[in-house]
Amino acid sequence: MLWLLAVIGIPILVILSLFFSAANDFWQIMTFRISFSRLFDDLAHVLAILVLGALAELFSLYMLLTHIL
Repeated sequence: MLWLLAVIGIPILVILSLFFSAANDFWQIMTFRISFSRLFDDLAHVLAILVLGALAELFSLYMLLTHIL
C-alpha cells in the first residue's frame, strides 16, 4: 500500500515543486525582466527536479512490482 501511494504521490509532488519553483520566474519572463544566466540556472533546477522525480518514480514502481509479484 505504501508503494502504491508513492507511485501516485511522487508525480504530484514533482509537479507541485515545479509549479512553485517556476511561479516567480514566469512573471519575470512575461515582463522581460529576467536575465539569461538566471534562466539557465532555473533550467538546471528544473532538470534536477525532473531527474530526481523520475528516479524516485522508477524505484517506487520497481518496489511495487516486486511486492505484488
